[in-house]
Amino acid sequence: MAHTSIPTGPHAGSGSSSSTLFDLLPVGAYRSTPQGFMLRANAALVRFNGYTTEAELLSRCRDVALECYVDPAQRQRYCERMERDGQVIGFVSEIHRHFTRERVWVSENAHVVRGAGGQVLYYEGTLEEITDRVRAQAELQRSEAHLRLITQHLPGLIYRVRVMPDGERVFTFVSDGVRGLYGVEPQAVMADGRLLERYRHPDDHQWVNQAIDTSARTAQAMSAEFRIVLPSGEQKWVQVLSQPVHSHDGEMARIGVVIDITAHKRAAEWRLERDRAEAADRAKTQLLSRVSHELRTPLNAVLGFGQLLESEATLAPRHQAWVQQIVESGRHLLGLVDDVLDVSAAHAGQLNLSHAAVDVRQVLAESWAMLAVTGSPASLHYDDEGAGGAPLWVHADARRLKQVTSNLLSNAIKYNRPGGRVSVHAQPLPADPEHWVELQIADTGIGMSAEQLARLFNPFERLGAQHTAVRGTGLGLVLSKQLVEAMGGQISVDSAPGRGTLFTVRLKAAPDLR
Repeated sequence: MAHTSIPTGPHAGSGSSSSTLFDLLPVGAYRSTPQGFMLRANAALVRFNGYTTEAELLSRCRDVALECYVDPAQRQRYCERMERDGQVIGFVSEIHRHFTRERVWVSENAHVVRGAGGQVLYYEGTLEEITDRVRAQAELQRSEAHLRLITQHLPGLIYRVRVMPDGERVFTFVSDGVRGLYGVEPQAVMADGRLLERYRHPDDHQWVNQAIDTSARTAQAMSAEFRIVLPSGEQKWVQVLSQPVHSHDGEMARIGVVIDITAHKRAAEWRLERDRAEAADRAKTQLLSRVSHELRTPLNAVLGFGQLLESEATLAPRHQAWVQQIVESGRHLLGLVDDVLDVSAAHAGQLNLSHAAVDVRQVLAESWAMLAVTGSPASLHYDDEGAGGAPLWVHADARRLKQVTSNLLSNAIKYNRPGGRVSVHAQPLPADPEHWVELQIADTGIGMSAEQLARLFNPFERLGAQHTAVRGTGLGLVLSKQLVEAMGGQISVDSAPGRGTLFTVRLKAAPDLR
């Protein structure tokens, strides 16, 4: 078997001209056997390893794998690639400077040198230190990881994008917030710079593109609010804020944030609708108040002259009936005007109330007596469970409380059935630390549905009674609710078709201050 000798020493394996080029390379150059024995080292590699002569380095370095590589297995990976490809390009490893044992990072480019018979003679390559670059990349990766950790806890999407000369956008960072906002992965956005564009609402697409192009061209900050449409059909409002920055290679990039402002937009729309409704309500209230004041003067004149005619003894009976109808209708209209004025004043917070200790049982008795005089149906049964009992004092305005009880009793009479019952019960609430007094007025009338109850306290809402012979304005309950609340109380209702209606009024208890 023929034996192949491997040349060693400072001039092994090359002529003088090659040797000169090998020695003068500005980066480290070497020749080594596949087994890890170093054959040659140029001057740059000698200095890199902390020696003064090639002979000194070669005499001390006997095994490249064990003495040079921080991870000896890296040399094995190097050899495997050389055997497979015949070369390595940009092979990055962490190694020791042989003399000082300092750990550094290098990049190797090498190829296999073969003999005439095809046998491997040695590996020849160059070695360049890239420690600063590797450390910079590691620091960048740590910064990226730190940034991603921070952005995971921030609302919305944070991104960094480079706008290329041809207008293409290349995302170099996309936070995990893109999942919650758009439902896509950060990697998908970085792979397709136009992906997020396709989620824009068609009506907003053109002007948003123009705003982005303008900000990129002028290198100015940008702020835009627009809609996006998700595959499910859900629409969201987003706000984009971006700022131009110079990238490390001198090219222009932009850092931005995309925030979900859907809730803010909806709240703004609700506030606008509320303000419009309140403005319309105020205008309506002011109109009703002015009209009511204007109606008072002619109504007083009508009532005055009607009462004069009513007292005229010379009128024929049929004329007397006409005059009575005029006076009754005038009084009804005047009551309506007074109710409108009260509702307007309550709505504007201008009700004048005189709070005092009021006996609620006395108020109920007076209200029922007044209604009985004006013609309550004799067929109704009236039960007052507290009649004749001890006074029950509440904080209230006596006149306004009587207005409330009269309204509730009047409704209990008007909407009852023949032979029905009106029941009144007033008592202090037991074991109540707030010291409330509860007043209940119940009837056995037609009752109300859930849909009617929802509209019960709307002005001029008569719940269909306008089509019957029962007279009313639709303001009594509205005013009663406002009066009770103005006196610091509460009013509620419980009803169902066919089982009557129960109104409950709660007022603060008061000591007898007389």
